[in-house]
Amino acid sequence: MRPSLLIYNPAAGQRWRRPAPEAVVDELARNGWRAELHLTRGQDHATELVRAHLAPRHQAVWSAGGDGTLGQCAAALIASQVPLGIIPTGTVNVIARECGLPSSWRRAFAAVADAAHTRPFRTWRAGERAVLLGIGVGFDARAMGRVSAGAKDALGMLAIGTRGVREWARYDFPPLRVTGQDEHGRPIDLDATQVLATVPRHFAGQHVLVADANPADAFIDLVLFRGTSRARLAAFWVGVELPGTAQLRVPGVQTLRARRFSVAATDGRAEPTHVNGDVVDSTPLSVEPWGTVQILAPDRV
Repeated sequence: MRPSLLIYNPAAGQRWRRPAPEAVVDELARNGWRAELHLTRGQDHATELVRAHLAPRHQAVWSAGGDGTLGQCAAALIASQVPLGIIPTGTVNVIARECGLPSSWRRAFAAVADAAHTRPFRTWRAGERAVLLGIGVGFDARAMGRVSAGAKDALGMLAIGTRGVREWARYDFPPLRVTGQDEHGRPIDLDATQVLATVPRHFAGQHVLVADANPADAFIDLVLFRGTSRARLAAFWVGVELPGTAQLRVPGVQTLRARRFSVAATDGRAEPTHVNGDVVDSTPLSVEPWGTVQILAPDRV
């Protein structure tokens, strides 16, 4: 049997959908993988576990959790030849969707259990964290960060959406300054009241944020909301929920590709920031190119 590490987040996703860690170990074994199981105990613990336990014998690292857990595992595999496998048990699992994996964790694993195909994902460094999915500064970070753990555990995306309505009603449009370098090396210096940065095309599940975003290229795609119109902010997020990219046609929305960028609040506030869906940081924030990880994916992708 092929040896591997299994990093399991017991707090990911909704309780009633979360498999027991032993069930995941058994499923891997049925498909020829011997899994060395390690459970996370908090934020960034997955990174520590992979760094502490990864050995030359391991042929894969499996991440059982959501996009946050996956990003933490990726931080320990930068420039490594050991592939990262997804066992999607989180609330949204955007990277799994980007890679063409089914939503069921068993079917997702079956799709890559025997695959040798991998997809390269460029990572970006925010402090010591690897940005594999994206970053949000402002509205969506407030909504995700202020939803209670109990509500999220019970209701998943519905809890986040409900909290989002409350945050929209009281959003104060923080004055954000975005600086850095665009794809051509030219300086960026722009104002915004909400900042999103995405590595893949997908965002918040099956929705497409930037249609031509490429996780393997040397750029990260920025979507800036500029202005203080509550109606336009609502139109933006309604657009995200619809097929296509209607959100990018809302007046005041600007997109660009960046080599690196920083976000700071011009009034000095520490504005909440999410990294890979986990609200773990705040402004000022700097994002730099890091390295590449290889993610197991179906051959057809």
